[in-house]
Amino acid sequence: MNPFYSFVNIYTVVGFFASIKLLKYWYHNQQLKSELENKNKTSELALLKSQVNPHFLFNTLNNIDSLVAIDQEKASDAIIKLSDIMRYMLYDTATDKVFLEKEINYLQSYIALQGLRFQNPEVVQFNISGSCSNFHIAPMLLIPFVENAFKHGKKTMNGAIIISLVCVPEKLVFTVSNKYDVPMLQQKDKTKGIGLSNVKRRLDLLYPDKYVLDINGDDGKYEVKLQIRMV
Repeated sequence: MNPFYSFVNIYTVVGFFASIKLLKYWYHNQQLKSELENKNKTSELALLKSQVNPHFLFNTLNNIDSLVAIDQEKASDAIIKLSDIMRYMLYDTATDKVFLEKEINYLQSYIALQGLRFQNPEVVQFNISGSCSNFHIAPMLLIPFVENAFKHGKKTMNGAIIISLVCVPEKLVFTVSNKYDVPMLQQKDKTKGIGLSNVKRRLDLLYPDKYVLDINGDDGKYEVKLQIRMV
């Protein structure tokens, strides 16, 4: 055999095996990179989910304490709702997704406990329509919008806070609107942005290209509308 062709064949074989080794090395690095990205994503989601307003707990306990001397039955019902909320936050939120009905129950308990502060029971309206029983959602995804409405909305007039959840085939539409005083909202703008920026980040991580979030504030009315494709 021509020595030149033998030399070429040797380098061809060496090059072939070197290419395989480099390909394996690249694939291994890609796997490690993917694992790290998933771990970072999981850690970030856990951190964002854990950033819940602690003032709610303290305010609720104070309200229950005041109720005990006035209406023990109402205070007992509030304690049950608070325990349901804490159970949901501590245990159910450990999973990536929960039944939407559980998230709805959580919202309803939260709204009921917030209502302890109001003399007018018509301040908040929560409307649910459509079949939501088969939907799953990331836990505690909707609560920041409701918290924001209670924090900045007027709390004395009928329908000051209106919450709507509509389930249509393959889509969820969640709307929260509240009436507000312009000067008061401007004073609270700095704290308002933190919770909503967290939920936007969670949406980006959990529902990329599957959600639309519209936020509008004008003429004393603030409205958030979230649409999520559930497929």
